Amino acid sequence: MPKASKELLDAMNEALSEELASIIQYLYHHIQARGMDSAAIGEVFKGLSMIEMNHAYKLAERIDLLGGQPTTAIGPIRLGGDLRKMLEDNLSAEYEAIEMYQRLVALAEKEGDPVTRRLMEDILGDTESHADTLENLLEKK
Repeated sequence: MPKASKELLDAMNEALSEELASIIQYLYHHIQARGMDSAAIGEVFKGLSMIEMNHAYKLAERIDLLGGQPTTAIGPIRLGGDLRKMLEDNLSAEYEAIEMYQRLVALAEKEGDPVTRRLMEDILGDTESHADTLENLLEKK
């Protein structure tokens, strides 16, 4: 059975904690979205929540396979505000996640774990796509 360093397992558990928070944050924003554009944007939030759930599942599965204990801790959740604030809070969280997954890719590479590296790269790609979607909704491009 593959094993990983404590450093890699801790970093992956941090990512899992953030993914669990993202699931809740996006679902809450989906439910609480108000305003003329809320139906369309609320559906974006709901869809992103489901993708984050898949990320959490894959991370927990990989942590377990590597001999770690997947966390149940939930990272910080940003709640409240109007639709624009929700979009900005989610975009900020995606930017933070991009940096986190870039570090995880490098750490997995340093440890010589190509499977974990590829998983982190896949999640990083999704996260960059989420940021792009939110930037477009906020007209930040």
